[in-house]
Amino acid sequence: MLVAAAAPQSPAFGKGKPPNKARPVQFRLPIWLGAPSEKAESEVATSNLKITADKAPIKVSAWRGPESPALLFVALDLVGDIATADQARKAIVDEVHALSIQFWAGLISGQEQMFVVQEPTGDRVLFQQKLQELTQIGKAGLLESVQPVADLATGVLLNSEVRVAIVFITDSDIGNYRADYLNPPVNASDGRDLSRRFAGRALQEKISRMAQLMARNQVPLFIVHIDPGLDPLNRSYHNGLKQLAEVSGGKCLLSKSRGDIPLNIHEAFQWAKSFHLAEFTLEGPKRGYKRLEVELAEDRKSLALRLVHPARVFLP
Repeated sequence: MLVAAAAPQSPAFGKGKPPNKARPVQFRLPIWLGAPSEKAESEVATSNLKITADKAPIKVSAWRGPESPALLFVALDLVGDIATADQARKAIVDEVHALSIQFWAGLISGQEQMFVVQEPTGDRVLFQQKLQELTQIGKAGLLESVQPVADLATGVLLNSEVRVAIVFITDSDIGNYRADYLNPPVNASDGRDLSRRFAGRALQEKISRMAQLMARNQVPLFIVHIDPGLDPLNRSYHNGLKQLAEVSGGKCLLSKSRGDIPLNIHEAFQWAKSFHLAEFTLEGPKRGYKRLEVELAEDRKSLALRLVHPARVFLP
């Protein structure tokens, strides 16, 4: 944690103490050189990029490409229709078996109490077995488990030399959470009760708080919703999921039909596999969020790449 500068000493006690130096904080930033479907040129070195935090240049100390070792955490929150969930499981198995040798996959149950079902492994058959054995019943859990999953993945990222990403598969309905986000009218005659006038206010407030915390993690999150509800409150919920994913540089993919499920899971895996990782340190007298900008150096702008990355990082 950063330490505030000490106040100057009075003349009676001699010279004031110099302010304590801020502790450098390590960051590992995911950067995509265009969307995976664009098949952009991957031969871009750190010297070809200009990265700034609040307009101040950043010196990248390490740069890892998509061919480098990586861990993919696959988290599941599937408590709805069994046939739809089974289709998602099959698509996950197909994607994991198709992973290159440098990828290891871990399995997490993302219900109310998050737990690791299988630590990251290169054994595809073992992963498939654990996935098929996993039974999830009860209430939806993504809103309760996504932060612990992100914390776990960020801890692994910062204590290893590999890239890390999360693919979170869910069929959650906002009405199936243990917490009540539906705002049932308690006193409909109270015209000043704005939380009752605007449905979903409790949900919006929770998502806003979660997004602030999720922005402090450094692992990209890709959410695939395989059975999204179409009512207004669920639509608001889906917008919230997009917000949670995008603060990490990730995405939320909504399946409009069963046919979309394998396509969206494939896209999520493609994004999770294809990013570069820039390592750097930041320090400063103030804690808070730093706005990031990444652009190509002048001699590489002819590539016309659409760089994708988190919009900010948090300096604790």
